[in-house]
Amino acid sequence: MGLTRIILSLFDIPLYNPIFIFLNCTVLLGVLLYALHKPHIFYGSLLIAIDWKKKESPTAQPVRVQSEFLEKDKNNQAGNVRKESRMLPIPFKRIKITDGQLEAYILLMKNAMEVECLFLNPDLQIVDLAGKINVPVHHCSFVINNHLGKNFRDWINGYRVGYFLKQYPLLGAKMTILAIAQEAGFKNQATFYNAFKKEKGIMPTSYIAQELSPYS
Repeated sequence: MGLTRIILSLFDIPLYNPIFIFLNCTVLLGVLLYALHKPHIFYGSLLIAIDWKKKESPTAQPVRVQSEFLEKDKNNQAGNVRKESRMLPIPFKRIKITDGQLEAYILLMKNAMEVECLFLNPDLQIVDLAGKINVPVHHCSFVINNHLGKNFRDWINGYRVGYFLKQYPLLGAKMTILAIAQEAGFKNQATFYNAFKKEKGIMPTSYIAQELSPYS
């Protein structure tokens, strides 16, 4: 549409500015409506190459898991390998961790939390933990989710709640609950209250009244 004005000027055909703006807006509106009606023109061709018509069967990924599993463990019995590969969760299909590695990973993770207190950093991410202990991120995620029984956020919040409960009897007389919670690594009050209730089953004020009062 921008070239239209130049081409018409070469033939001495006048094109007034309001008309040109109207034509541009009309074409733009048409393109927008077409994109909303058929978005695959962008997400299937121009931006990301996605085959919208192809429907992957639910067994496609487990089949790949099975082939990889067989290539790496040719010495195992074929029947057991097929059974285990079908049962292997898809998000962790490439993870192979020995018992020794698992114990070492858990020890490194707990040491980073209990000794170095990484959870005190309110912006701590799993990539920070992985870099600190020199363990792949997907290995960290696998161990936390499958062997520590929590996701990463709940896991570090558990340490933060424990730190808060240790500090409150010492600092409660001169600091507010929120201030101590922020010292423990919580960013705000809502995050602290939600994490505390998930960890202890009740709200912080109720827990403090029941468990941390001088008369308990």
